[in-house]
Amino acid sequence: MIQLSNASHAHAPAIDKPAARAVLAAHGIVKRFGPVEVLGGVDLQLKPGRILTLMGENGAGKSTMFRILAGQLQPSAGTLSLNGGPLHLASPHAAHAHGIHLVPQEPMLLPELTVAETMFLGRLPMAGTWLRHVDWKDVRRRSRTVLDMLELDIDIDTCAKTLSIAQLQLIECAKALLHDCRIILFDEPTSPLTAYEVDTLFKIMRRLATDGCTLSFISHRTEEVMSISDDIVVLRDGRPVDCVERGDFDRTRLLSKMVGRTIRDIPRREKSHATDDAVLEVENLASEPVFRRIGFTLRRGEILGLAGLVGAGRTEIAETIFGVRRPTSGAVRLAGEDITAKPCHGLIRKGLVYVPEDRARHGAVLSMSIAQNITSGLLERVRQSAGLLSDDDETRLGADAVREFRVRCAGLDQPLRELSGGNQQKVVFSKWIATGPKVAILDEPTRGVDVGSKEEIYELIEAMARDGMAVLVISSETEELVRLCDRVLSIYEGELVAELCGTQITPEGVSASYLGKPRDEATL
Repeated sequence: MIQLSNASHAHAPAIDKPAARAVLAAHGIVKRFGPVEVLGGVDLQLKPGRILTLMGENGAGKSTMFRILAGQLQPSAGTLSLNGGPLHLASPHAAHAHGIHLVPQEPMLLPELTVAETMFLGRLPMAGTWLRHVDWKDVRRRSRTVLDMLELDIDIDTCAKTLSIAQLQLIECAKALLHDCRIILFDEPTSPLTAYEVDTLFKIMRRLATDGCTLSFISHRTEEVMSISDDIVVLRDGRPVDCVERGDFDRTRLLSKMVGRTIRDIPRREKSHATDDAVLEVENLASEPVFRRIGFTLRRGEILGLAGLVGAGRTEIAETIFGVRRPTSGAVRLAGEDITAKPCHGLIRKGLVYVPEDRARHGAVLSMSIAQNITSGLLERVRQSAGLLSDDDETRLGADAVREFRVRCAGLDQPLRELSGGNQQKVVFSKWIATGPKVAILDEPTRGVDVGSKEEIYELIEAMARDGMAVLVISSETEELVRLCDRVLSIYEGELVAELCGTQITPEGVSASYLGKPRDEATL
């Protein structure tokens, strides 16, 4: 969790306010990857003291546009300008030199470096006339000053590997100010954050805008976009289809422009496909000190949700059921068979699959092709008698999954890393569902996925339940649990504190259930 510091902002270095005109502008930006056009003539104006948000479905070109503004990609056509003059960004270093900094969705830092070292990575100040050396005193002083300016209570001697994604993202904000960057781009920074962490990030973004910085933001969460934005540009298929200012925001209009059709409010589904057949039984499961005394039964055709704050132990429960983490006590049974602490590769063959939250680290191999990722869970189906893999079978299975899950791509041979985050998630999702499991554990299945793709995934999850699969869904989005689940179990500090069914499953009911009610007051 992020904590605000008690340091006084009054003593922090002030940020000079630029002139009130467009600081960074894009004119007719086109980007092609081979024959595929990702951006088709995008105009943007990023203005000082304002927050411009890019909205659009996965694959609409939002992150590609940011990478061009940050010097990571070169446009195929079109121009950039800075303060009215032409701007050419040959590299991220050139972007930094012009005061442009990109805060990525999932910051990748050297884990053994301290916070102070991370903030000065590549730009360490030197001291001494004859014997040059790193001025570590200056590193520490300036690091602490900028963290205090942002009112962040983060120890500058802490190793980066111990920090949360939220803290790493805020350190990226601090790095931007430390190196005099006044144009800051946030690429889906809120997707892994709790509501408290989002609120902290937004307070800092508003403070930076007030101080005259120029900010741009990507998010799929409509409520966040409408809360933080001054201007919104909607992209669809790489082209701008709408541009609105604060005061003219309308959720239905924005979502309809994103997907090219009218979006209805998604109601809670009324029909349950749950039967009386127990498929997964968890009895008094514990993995101390993270969680303890977890017990539930998941039935055939049922969608069961796990609710709770980030850090409550939900993912660890899923990992223990799937054999990634060893339990300290308790038992897990799949279709009556004891599978406690069995290796996960054996559980996949028995019909239990797990779609992890972090697709980049645990769900996929980004350097491999789409087809290879999809069939990596189906090797027995594509292996020939001599042990070699069948290209024809791999292509057929990959094409079926791409079509069923509506993955936007240039072809099955395209490396997964070239896809948008949402399309990567669809590939990971399809890889395991294609194995035809009895039980599927889905950890944040729509993380980083736009509203149109969410509907598609919701429909797929419902179809899985309708076909008799038992589904366990872990989600930080209350509306998602309300939309999907027959029952919701609430976890607080590693313990099961509530079970909600039927009309009890409302946004207010779910949120209230995991805020740490005493166990004797919980609905168990």
